[in-house]
Amino acid sequence: MLNFEAELDKLLSREIQDLPQYEFAELAAAGQTLLAEFNKKQTDVSLQVEEIYDLVKEQELLQDTAKAERNRANQLIQAAIGLGDLLEDFYVYARRSGDEALKHQAGLLWEQAGGILAGLGITRFGESGQFLDPRIHTVKASAESSLPRECIVEALQSGYAYQNALIRKAAVVVSRGPEYGTTDNGTQNQDTQDQDNEGEPCDE
Repeated sequence: MLNFEAELDKLLSREIQDLPQYEFAELAAAGQTLLAEFNKKQTDVSLQVEEIYDLVKEQELLQDTAKAERNRANQLIQAAIGLGDLLEDFYVYARRSGDEALKHQAGLLWEQAGGILAGLGITRFGESGQFLDPRIHTVKASAESSLPRECIVEALQSGYAYQNALIRKAAVVVSRGPEYGTTDNGTQNQDTQDQDNEGEPCDE
């Protein structure tokens, strides 16, 4: 088998002047083979580049779709919370109206709405009877109450979370007393009790 590269080096270095016709044919055939292999590799590379380009475009399309879905989900969550706020206004009005039938009906609607939101992954919080948790509650006022100090007396506006991610803190009214706990010598130890009971149910 003729060594194409060696013969080419000889030709370039002028060590041979006349190349027999059969050897020239072998060199030409070898050159065509190399050229065909080069073209094939170039084609393979081009196909790989196209595949990579298609994958990148597909990834960008998926990212755009995911972003659009997230935006749509956020809009739906905000709309659900807006409806929840309207229903809460009605619920608060019914409780203060003195109309027991209206109060009862509003309470049922309020509970049903909470269940529907929970089914969508939206958690509502801020109800009375829970200890204040600064991570999810914002104190708007305080009031005299039989509940322990720092216990939520009333929610002015419920808070919401979506799949454990906080969306909005609850605006609440907290109790001013009586104090929750005392030490063995009778001195009050409210700071420790508040920290230990954040978000826990209050004991009257």
